[in-house]
Amino acid sequence: MGQWFYKICLILLIWSLQKANIELSFAVAAFVTLVSFRAKLSSQVLLLIIFLFFLVIIGCITVFNPENDYYFFFKDLIYFIRPILVILAGYFIAMRFHNKMSFLNIIVLMGFYFALMHLLSFVWYFNIIPSHTSGIRNIFGRYNHVETVALLLILCVKGLPVKRSRYKFFYQAFVACLVLSVLLYFSRTMIMVILLGSLAYFGYLKLNRKGTIALGIIGLLVGAFILFLQAYQPSLENPGVVDTFLLKIKNSVNESFSLENVDVNDLDRRKLWKHWRAYEAFKVYGEIDKEKQWLTGQGFGSTVDIGFEARLDGELTQHLSLTHNGFAYLYLKTGILGLIIYVLVVLYLYSFSYSPRKGTIADVGNKLLVATTFYILITSFVVTGIFKPYDMATLLIGGAFALKQFKPSEDSDTGNQRDTQ
Repeated sequence: MGQWFYKICLILLIWSLQKANIELSFAVAAFVTLVSFRAKLSSQVLLLIIFLFFLVIIGCITVFNPENDYYFFFKDLIYFIRPILVILAGYFIAMRFHNKMSFLNIIVLMGFYFALMHLLSFVWYFNIIPSHTSGIRNIFGRYNHVETVALLLILCVKGLPVKRSRYKFFYQAFVACLVLSVLLYFSRTMIMVILLGSLAYFGYLKLNRKGTIALGIIGLLVGAFILFLQAYQPSLENPGVVDTFLLKIKNSVNESFSLENVDVNDLDRRKLWKHWRAYEAFKVYGEIDKEKQWLTGQGFGSTVDIGFEARLDGELTQHLSLTHNGFAYLYLKTGILGLIIYVLVVLYLYSFSYSPRKGTIADVGNKLLVATTFYILITSFVVTGIFKPYDMATLLIGGAFALKQFKPSEDSDTGNQRDTQ
């Protein structure tokens, strides 16, 4: 099949991920894997697939449990298989491209497209733009991880074909649109992924002398920012956009890790919503401990009782099959064994920071794998990690492993090898 066919397949896959529909992205990833399949698979990516497949096996232990809800069972099964399919789809489709940077280039171009659409929506609905971040995010979108990865690639990868465009003005204009669009999502997660991903790509989060110095500087800056937030008291009555965003950052830790003195029996649960992620995780750990299912969790199909009916996604529910905290989600479905495997996956990806430099495009693949390590860690604490339908880390991982397979002799159409990093 021609190159345009594979490019369209990649565009379709990226679009399906951005739609954040689990069934859609599962089906598209399966289709792309099928049409771009190659019998030869890298041993390095195969090891990662085996790790993730073990999670599926652990979760399926409860398949014959008579009390199992098979709707939720198959839902969880799709959630756990989908990352495997997206990695394989990214790997196989990248291996099909003659121009080895086309994979990354298309992600950047899709980022430009989504950024332009995002900004145009502000122009179109200019007369109803709220003055606070929550209203802006509700109307114009809370996230776009395609844009996140696109900006990360622009900051890190020198050899992108789009950077060599003859139309410098248009390229710079699109980059400006992308930066502005990312900022207008007011997403802490997106900003953290870009910042830590960039630092990891350039080796500043590697455990060596350079990394130690960088971590020390980052620690000082973070400490200074925390002191600033503690002293900063934004107005709670009619706060502006900046005040709302700073308050959101200030509450980040409490939201994910602290329950404070929340009373779930209080009918006014506004205080609970500020600690919702921590509350979900607390209920998961309590339920697993009560049932003494620490080793393998409750398996696919299990749900956690949050103790009351809450309106989530427009429906009243008391039993959740999915939690914001990816580690709590894994613990519920696969127990301590699943958590160990997940940590091994993260450490495996991070280990590529110690791969020897070859001065080829393979170096880009290694450094992108390290960047995805921190992408996964960040999103695992707040949005279920690689299991979230719009997660782009798995696609990037698949493409990065493909880049690692290319030899200098195969990469004649990307120009100077040492300029791809």
